[in-house]
Amino acid sequence: MIARAWWVIIAFFAMLAAAPCLAQEAPSPSPPPAPPAPAIKSLVGRGGVGGLIGGSYFYTAEDYSYGAQFRFDFSGQFRYGISSKLRFQMGPGFTWSAYSKEVPPPFSDPKFPADSTKESYLTQIVPISAQIQLVWGKSPWLYHVGVGPGLYRTWVENHRKILTDPVTLRLHRGVYWGTTAELGVEHFLKALPNTTIEVNLAHHYVFTTRGDQFPTGWNSSLGVLALRVGTNYYFDLNRPKKTPDLPGIK
Repeated sequence: MIARAWWVIIAFFAMLAAAPCLAQEAPSPSPPPAPPAPAIKSLVGRGGVGGLIGGSYFYTAEDYSYGAQFRFDFSGQFRYGISSKLRFQMGPGFTWSAYSKEVPPPFSDPKFPADSTKESYLTQIVPISAQIQLVWGKSPWLYHVGVGPGLYRTWVENHRKILTDPVTLRLHRGVYWGTTAELGVEHFLKALPNTTIEVNLAHHYVFTTRGDQFPTGWNSSLGVLALRVGTNYYFDLNRPKKTPDLPGIK
């Protein structure tokens, strides 16, 4: 009996000594695989609408950019996927520039001859532009670069009154041709796979030179840079139409 008890005790301690080794040799459970990134659904034949807000700066030229200050920029857009690499975009926008009170205007405003600075001046632009964009990317990111023409309604105000050229007496407003370019990136949301968050850098160049109308000043081309963020929603445009049931056929 005593010998059997000793064998039981020896076996018990041997098991205790071997337990750490067995625990180390046991394979640890592998972590669950990460869920795959949401695939970008093909945008061919699909439409998209979006809106962005940001800031703009008039960087050129002459009277338009001299003393210019950053202001808000707004834009809307409609997109259509032409192919896996190309899409069409068009849309309206609005931006403007205020000016420093430290710089003088190019000429004295006949309506406000006492003004000696640009503090009360504004240049405002309403663009309607169209682009062909090259798109590429890997889920869930999509990148694009685009160029195209635009029409730009542009006017200059002082104290909220449209500026008048003192020589021709023409109001300083009009619709001008221009060009636009854009570089942007979108991220498709996992919970809303048809919705993206977008950041883009846009450029407008407007041919606002009108020597016969505004010889006294504010007479040059106009360049604008804008950095914006917003959202887009994509939807199917080519859904098959439901065939109507013929009378008497069920």
